[in-house]
Amino acid sequence: MKKSFFLPAILTIAACGVFSPFAWSGSPPAEEPVKLTVRADRPLLNHADGPQEVIVRIDVEGCHPAPRAERNPLNLSIVLDRSGSMRGAKLEQARQAAEMLVERLGPDDIFSLVIYDTEVEVLVPPQRVGRNTDHIRREIRRIEAGGSTALYAGVETGGRQLAEFFDDERINRVILLSDGIANVGPSSNREIAQLGQSLARQGRSVTTVGLGDDYNEDLMTALAEASDANYYYVADVEALPGVFENELGELQSVIARRLELEITFPDGVEPLEILGRPETIEHRRGKIRFGTLAAEQSREIYVACRVDPGFAKDDAKPVVQARLAYADAENREMKTEREASVKSVDDAGLAAKSQVADITARAEIYRNAAATERTLALADAGNGVEAKSAITQQIGRLRSAQTAAPAQAAAEIQREIEVLEKTQSELKEDGLSKEGRKSLQWNLFNRRNAKTLDQTQKGSDGR
Repeated sequence: MKKSFFLPAILTIAACGVFSPFAWSGSPPAEEPVKLTVRADRPLLNHADGPQEVIVRIDVEGCHPAPRAERNPLNLSIVLDRSGSMRGAKLEQARQAAEMLVERLGPDDIFSLVIYDTEVEVLVPPQRVGRNTDHIRREIRRIEAGGSTALYAGVETGGRQLAEFFDDERINRVILLSDGIANVGPSSNREIAQLGQSLARQGRSVTTVGLGDDYNEDLMTALAEASDANYYYVADVEALPGVFENELGELQSVIARRLELEITFPDGVEPLEILGRPETIEHRRGKIRFGTLAAEQSREIYVACRVDPGFAKDDAKPVVQARLAYADAENREMKTEREASVKSVDDAGLAAKSQVADITARAEIYRNAAATERTLALADAGNGVEAKSAITQQIGRLRSAQTAAPAQAAAEIQREIEVLEKTQSELKEDGLSKEGRKSLQWNLFNRRNAKTLDQTQKGSDGR
């Protein structure tokens, strides 16, 4: 779902379909496929207040492209857990979801299917879908449940299936579905994440789908995050076809790949942090990489810095500059940049009126993500009482931000509060239930990866 927040600010804003002097190298496209917007929550600073924190929101938004003769073809490898725990409704829904996906692929798309339990089997070698749809569907229908869970080997094999037809024109992705704990071969979060990083360096990404309440959510999120793909928590097996449909819809509408966002701060501005994300700022510079961006999909980033009003007393000056490089759907290298500026004034009332309340409020949602990570660590360590106390403090901070928030931001903050209240009600002295922990981790994944809940919740039963 498209997320749009058009707010007043004293800066240049890009628009879809408008040329930028930084937009391309080589022949220009008909329009810019990606819109980059940078906005400060305090465009005017009161000179008498001394150093002040400024929050800058950076939006990377996929525009709806002009009609093209054809989309980028896909190179997909489904890696399906068929261990004993998948027996029954889980495996039946997984088969149906895989069949639905095959039916929606185009003739030039590449499909392969890997199944695993104790051993790994390439059930459908990589091939153009073409006229092979019926054959592929028959192979899917004959999948039966087996033994243990060789997850690492399954993903590794799925990654290899992408190699035969790999090229930069295709969207190359593994989709892993599992309901259990990896118990054959490498099984630590570190080893699985390293596998994901290795595949990412080869231009391949891994979306993970966790089914039920018995899989390792830390492992599944680590694998998805390593290549900037998606992670889904599916508590209800009936939602599984919808998850596959959502994933396929995103892949079929990709308009930009290999995105790299560079954030820099000028001398005189003290960078503080990128809110709710693992990336750090070093030498006044931070970098965030995205694997893909779909049409009408957006990523939002919040960065905090400290500014002395004397920095911009005479004229407005940029406090953050954002540079975005990416490859468009036709594999052309694109670049665009924007900046957010502030100015110091001697009128406290004017400075207060200029504050963009939506940015200030929504930034607290991302700050809350980092606090929730710490709370989760307390719960995992069996410190349930301390974790409950930490949640109470988190809720208090969110409610304070909510009072001054515009309606839409206030509604999003309320959803964050409800997640925390539900977690607190389920929290025992020795930690969280399986379901409660997965719900919380799923929410965290979306915040850490700048993916709003509305974009990824369609078809998923994460709560």
